[in-house]
Amino acid sequence: MSTIDVLIVGAGPTGLVLALWLQRLGINFRIIDQGSSPAQNSRALVVHARILELYRQIDMADELLSHGYKLPATNVWVNGQHCARIPLGEFGTGMTPYPFLLIIPQDKHEEILEKRLNSLGVFVERRTKLEGFSDSGSGISATLVSEDDGIESTCESTYIAGCDGAHSAVRHTMGAKYEGETYAPVFYIADVETEEQESPFYNGEGHLTFADNSFNLIIPLAQERRIRLVGTTIPKDNDQPIDQSDPPPELTLESVLPNIKKTSGIEIKNTNWFSAYRCHHRVAENFRKGRTFLVGDAAHIHSPVGGQGMNTGIMDAINLAWKLASVIKQPSMSEESKNKLLDSYQSERRSFALSVVGATDHGFTVLTSPGFFAHMLRTWIIPYLAPIVTRFQSTRAEIFRRGSQLVCSYRDSPINQPYNNGGAIQPGDRLPWAETEISDNFSTLTGISWQMHVYGEGLEPSDLAKWCREKNVKLAIFKWESRHGQVGLKKHAAYLLRPDHYVAGIFDRDVESECLDAR
Repeated sequence: MSTIDVLIVGAGPTGLVLALWLQRLGINFRIIDQGSSPAQNSRALVVHARILELYRQIDMADELLSHGYKLPATNVWVNGQHCARIPLGEFGTGMTPYPFLLIIPQDKHEEILEKRLNSLGVFVERRTKLEGFSDSGSGISATLVSEDDGIESTCESTYIAGCDGAHSAVRHTMGAKYEGETYAPVFYIADVETEEQESPFYNGEGHLTFADNSFNLIIPLAQERRIRLVGTTIPKDNDQPIDQSDPPPELTLESVLPNIKKTSGIEIKNTNWFSAYRCHHRVAENFRKGRTFLVGDAAHIHSPVGGQGMNTGIMDAINLAWKLASVIKQPSMSEESKNKLLDSYQSERRSFALSVVGATDHGFTVLTSPGFFAHMLRTWIIPYLAPIVTRFQSTRAEIFRRGSQLVCSYRDSPINQPYNNGGAIQPGDRLPWAETEISDNFSTLTGISWQMHVYGEGLEPSDLAKWCREKNVKLAIFKWESRHGQVGLKKHAAYLLRPDHYVAGIFDRDVESECLDAR
């Protein structure tokens, strides 16, 4: 029986992205999924700028853009009255090549990912269930069951990645606690087609409507007159703890239509999908145990406020992919170095997951709490204050940085190279985007590899080029322009970039061989 490098369990967006990156890095893997087909409904809708930057790395960003919709604005309504319009458009201008919010249904997103994976000769093994696995310390032995004929088989792998969602079998076998709470409000999501009529809610923009203690979010999809409805119903015992095992109250679209019509008055022609569920905010106590890794919803789950869940999972997958590839392709690397690099997956991604869960928990609480203060926030402070504060570019930039995940930083990562000089950019930060008259500094970030960016000519070119050749690091030297300084880059400095575009080290003068020890 042959041994593969990685067994990927779960073929949602997170598992598919992990598979794509591992394939590009030359890693031998299998990807299995218990379902019989890809997603058949829209589920997650938003793809943020940071994900598009990383998709550009493998020439996938333009394809998503061709199928998506850039949300131009969002509106706020209270008890049927229009209170504010907040233009989103190019909210992140000057910060990224993708300064907008892209709407693309998850089923289409998954179709694009899987089609790309298939074009590379890799196919998802569907209707295949992970029955269990063991970690011997030197490898993983997993038992797989075909749901077509019930036949068991054994898969030997070096590592296993659980991308199998909130009810993860990998996490259960791993024994990691999934700590957090369940929200009392019941969420419902529907994709509907509307009647053709004159209405301010059919203008291609987003709409957030408040009435009493509930809210509705209306998001336009690319298809004409097709929209996503998101809302809550808040039980009277909202302050009581919820048993996770209790099923949510039975909800149908018909039962929530009165609330929808009260807040927006929209008329629904067809319903393509309706789902009701309780939201959770939970983070696994460990993202790694030995040769086992948790990725995406298997590691963290939270409310859909801000559209962060799928994007966070995709970032997990890319972070893990290059680290697994590094240790697999460098067998001479010491066990200490391997563990340091693989442990950094947990330290970097769990810390970010906790911050995302905290932020979305706060947002969800504001949107759904029945108390007087929360009611005042929804009906007075948010509708009237939001359009005022978003007039300022600094406020818009901060909102975009946080919402688009450009804010993600790993300054405390154990694999950063020490850097004692000051500056806006530090090891662990995302490389800032700088557009110049000729091009931009992301133009070299094609392929998945380490790179050295030099801004100016402060380092001896011949010595630096030799060092980069010896270390198999791609070298890019940029003529200094004022725009580089405006985004925080230093003149005459060299920036060592990880394969996921984060700064691993900054070198103002001499580049020493130790700068790649983290690899």
